[in-house]
Amino acid sequence: MEENKTAGLYNVQQENETEKSSFDIRTLYTMVVLNWKWFVLSLIVCLSLAVVYLKLATPIYQANVKLLIKEDQSNSNRGYAGKSQLLASSTLGIMTNSAGIDNEMVILGSSNLASETVKDLKLYVSYWVSGRIKDHIIYRTQPVNVDLDANSLENLKMPIKLNIKLENGQYHITGTYVYVPNDPDKLPIKHKIDRTTARLPFSINTSVGIISFNANPGYQMPEDRSLKAVIVSPKMAGKIYAKSMAVSQTSKTTTIAELVLKDAVPMRAVDYLRQLSVCYNREANEDKNEIAMRTEQFINSRLEKINNELGATEGDLESTKRRYNIIDPKINSAQTIASSDVYTQKLAETNMQIELLRSIDDYMNEPVNKYQTLPTNVGLTDPTASALINKYNDIAIERNRLLRSASENSPAVTPLTAQLDDLISSIRRAMSQAQRNADIQRNSIQQQYNTYAGQISSSPEQERVLTQIGRQQEIKSGLYLMLLQKREENSISLAATADKGKLIDDPLVMGKTSPKTSIILLMALVLGLALPIGVLFLINFFRYKIEGHDDVESLTNLPIIGDMAIASEEIKSKAGIVVHENTNNIMEEIFRSIRTNIQFMLKDGQKVIMTTSTTSGEGKTFITSNLAMSFALLGKKVILIGLDIRKPRLAQLFDLKDRKHGITNLLVHGNPTKEDIREQIVKSGANDNLDLLMAGPIPPNPAELVSRPALQQIIDLLKEDYDYILIDTAPAGLVTDTIQIGRCADITVYICRADYTAKSSFDLINGFNQQKKLPNMCIVINGIDMSKKKYGYYYGYGKYGRYGRYGRYGKYGTYGHSNNHQMASYGSYGTYGIYTSNGYGNKNDNSLKK
Repeated sequence: MEENKTAGLYNVQQENETEKSSFDIRTLYTMVVLNWKWFVLSLIVCLSLAVVYLKLATPIYQANVKLLIKEDQSNSNRGYAGKSQLLASSTLGIMTNSAGIDNEMVILGSSNLASETVKDLKLYVSYWVSGRIKDHIIYRTQPVNVDLDANSLENLKMPIKLNIKLENGQYHITGTYVYVPNDPDKLPIKHKIDRTTARLPFSINTSVGIISFNANPGYQMPEDRSLKAVIVSPKMAGKIYAKSMAVSQTSKTTTIAELVLKDAVPMRAVDYLRQLSVCYNREANEDKNEIAMRTEQFINSRLEKINNELGATEGDLESTKRRYNIIDPKINSAQTIASSDVYTQKLAETNMQIELLRSIDDYMNEPVNKYQTLPTNVGLTDPTASALINKYNDIAIERNRLLRSASENSPAVTPLTAQLDDLISSIRRAMSQAQRNADIQRNSIQQQYNTYAGQISSSPEQERVLTQIGRQQEIKSGLYLMLLQKREENSISLAATADKGKLIDDPLVMGKTSPKTSIILLMALVLGLALPIGVLFLINFFRYKIEGHDDVESLTNLPIIGDMAIASEEIKSKAGIVVHENTNNIMEEIFRSIRTNIQFMLKDGQKVIMTTSTTSGEGKTFITSNLAMSFALLGKKVILIGLDIRKPRLAQLFDLKDRKHGITNLLVHGNPTKEDIREQIVKSGANDNLDLLMAGPIPPNPAELVSRPALQQIIDLLKEDYDYILIDTAPAGLVTDTIQIGRCADITVYICRADYTAKSSFDLINGFNQQKKLPNMCIVINGIDMSKKKYGYYYGYGKYGRYGRYGRYGKYGTYGHSNNHQMASYGSYGTYGIYTSNGYGNKNDNSLKK
């Protein structure tokens, strides 16, 4: 039998675990169902606001255009070939123009270029036509054109607001403007405009400039509406347009930039993009022409300077040639070297002749060579000396032949000797004269040689001077020719200026970008659902008291054996008893369910059931009394003990006047007997099987009194006569009496109350369970008001059988469906097994598996 009960409890627990997985979805669903009116109201409000916003919001359109930015090829001829080759090798030959296109994209998105575009199109003036709900912006269809003089326009610091209305055939102009002094110490001054004119054009002189009004041909001023105009500075308007435009590169391998502009007027966006390309090319051409003109001025100034320097260099070259007598440096050097060689040879020949003459003289002066032949054909060039030497040699040879046969004094030899003496004298005189002539000739040759040698020694200096002058002349000539070439190239570039950017296609309007109707409506729908959910979540988040079963289940692992609804006064009787014999109402079924669950938790031989709570006012005595009545209806002998001896209420609830009998009279005795106990027991008056052992007189020491062994003796004696013993104790969160009483109980029914018990109380409850201070604890939730749709779930038994008609009790409405939408196994009629409003216990009910 015990095994079957355990199996039944386990199956119910498994069902609860299965249902727990879908808790979040079910909670959200029930939250929407219970508060569907707020969700509907929120959706209606949010969607209505979204529709109103879509009606009032100014639509924004998007226009785009693709602009081809031509590459500047000038750098390719200026020494950038190596850099280009290096770039190509680093990118594996894939074309990339990131540096140039990035710079041009920044220029296209700059505020200065936008300001120039705004000036050309006069977009610094915006026009609106008044409407019933809102003003409508217009472009190029305004009946009156408003403008400010150019000089004042650049200095405009605050917008000028004008309102033009046609009244009785006259233009009534009103508006305001603010004059901002240049002195920062002075405050801005606000002025008003109120003028009327019968015809246009018309102008108004103001402190911020001259405002002019001109009729726009083809458009008439409506009499029932006014025209509003706002003038701002081009810089301010340019910043707005620059911020509204996006510039991007279509591809990393191209120089095509895509311009995307968002504007409230599609035609204005198209005109702006088209004019932007015009202004871009104009500024690019101006920059290019400015560079070319400045380059030409620079080249001309350099040409003039280099021309003067070149003339001075040529003058230095002329004076240097004149100083050194140089016609052509190469020819002069060759002639000088040749002449020097000739005179060197002549000088050597002259020196040789002098040496020959000296040698012959030395030869003639030697005694051994007297009357001997003299050297001839030795290269002597003097003809007189050579002839005398030849004649002398002939006579000497003859004399030497005669001396072979005659003596020196021989008459044949003596004349020859005399002739030789005369010839020697003549030779000496001839040689002396030849030597004098050779010396003169040598000096002349030496002088000429020295001249050419001097010229040769000075040639390096001349060459150095001429080289320096020639180098300067060459450099300046090269610069002069290069500048002449560059001036021609610059003139050609200045004459042939091409646009840098080219529109590939005409600007196109891509459609409305904001507000997006579908997204706004979707956001309104989501917000309409999220707001109630968020509010309900916050309400639940900041609620610090429990509300129902799920709150308790999330705070503790203890089994929840019952969810008690608020009892109707109509069914209450003596002691607030709602459980009656031979009746079948909802409250009775709830207590029967709690009774059954307690029976399953009690083991064989266990009879003592103790009830307690955290604090007073949680319905502990009410539940204990009705639970005792429910047990008594089983035909069992039941006694209800009031051990809340500090603040006893049991006698008051049962409407008993007896305050003398009670358990405190027994506890003061050391060893109470059965007779003593029976003297203190009184009849409940609600059922014959239910007796009461009330608290009795309030003692001065309640904690010490319940700690005595007499309490256990009293309980043991009562077990002999009663089937169930129910003990109503003091709140465990306030005093320690309940902890002392717990040693005598078999099961502890802990009462908590919806919308009353704080969630923080479950820290104490869980502590009691973990520390085993209270035996076999379980939870009963009291005071659930079923008339309030604030719980994310339903309670009760639905309309099973005839119990549905008991929905009339009190104001609590139909008891609804159980949280798990199913009934436990019933067994016999009226016995509900382990069923509670949310199933027996929860998945952490370890006590039920025993």
